[in-house]
Amino acid sequence: MIQPQKIVVCGTLFGQVYLSAFKTAFEGGELTGILAQGSERSRQSADTYGVPLFHHVDELPDDINMACVVIRSTIVGGKGSEITKALLKRGISVLQEHPVCLEDVVECLKLARQQSCHYQVNTHYPHVPAVRQFIAYLHEAMQTQKPCFIEATCGVQVICGLLDIIGRVLGGRFSPYGFNVAGGDELLCSLLENPAPYTQIQGVIAGIPLTLNLQNQLDPADPDNHFHIMHRLCVGLPSGNLLLVNTHGPVIWNPYFHIPRVRTSFGCREIIDPDDAPHYFLPPLSQLFSQESDNLLGVLHHQWPSAIRHALQEFIEQQQHSSPAYAQSLLSLTQVWKTLMEKVGNPESVHFDDPVMASPKVATFLSQWQGEHDD
Repeated sequence: MIQPQKIVVCGTLFGQVYLSAFKTAFEGGELTGILAQGSERSRQSADTYGVPLFHHVDELPDDINMACVVIRSTIVGGKGSEITKALLKRGISVLQEHPVCLEDVVECLKLARQQSCHYQVNTHYPHVPAVRQFIAYLHEAMQTQKPCFIEATCGVQVICGLLDIIGRVLGGRFSPYGFNVAGGDELLCSLLENPAPYTQIQGVIAGIPLTLNLQNQLDPADPDNHFHIMHRLCVGLPSGNLLLVNTHGPVIWNPYFHIPRVRTSFGCREIIDPDDAPHYFLPPLSQLFSQESDNLLGVLHHQWPSAIRHALQEFIEQQQHSSPAYAQSLLSLTQVWKTLMEKVGNPESVHFDDPVMASPKVATFLSQWQGEHDD
């Protein structure tokens, strides 16, 4: 029987989500410590989970064999990459929270190889339940069909996750790829009351046309919030398209809209008898993959911890079935992200107010609408 990995979580801000994953036992890993600077939050977390609190990598016991580094990396001004390298030098495998720059990824993979351990970056969002379902359906559909197009929208904070999702849909393949930022029309720009929130990008991934709307904006006072749309992704197939409406769902299938016609003896094209083509006329025009809609509490307390468990189990499996393909896939993803961001440039610094609540309330509107349009 394979012994479970003894895991330490480094960082207790977003690290709280990683810690909460251990509230439900899962095969292959167990929480054995927290590495943090020693804030009140860190001390409380260690007490809550009944594990020791460490302050330095060299304090970790020799039986620790895996770490989750959930501290901002070098590219976003943190010490996460520095801590990751110190852990790898001790032969401790590391799952590092994104984003991580290409130079750090290359160095960390080299250290992992030298120390006979493993390194991977977790972009988190491919492991969210709705996204896993989205990817799984497309894997099956692509056994017999090839994608016609990809259409996507996201915030710059989560672009790594979007690219990872696309890469997983395509079986880890990115090449050939390239991106071009659509030029701003001066006349159109002069008509805007406020600056447009999205940078429009035309691209190609794995030979498939990509249209991407990227909200390349950050609020320095609140950099983890203020997405107009977190992730929205549509993959077109010859039979229809699959839409991930937002990061946490829903997932909707829309069949190819086609009205079959037949040429009559008079030379006209008439709509075919529905009885002769039920496969066109009878299937619903959209199918929800789930009728349930979660709220923010459900995302924080259930979906995200589930996503972390899935990411941890995937990383543990990678360690058990070591392959150069895992490192190559990570390098490819990071290179694609770097290439894209070099095209669009640094995020615009913007101050955002807190979001307002929906008005009218959707439930109130729908009840009134149904009452007025019950025919």
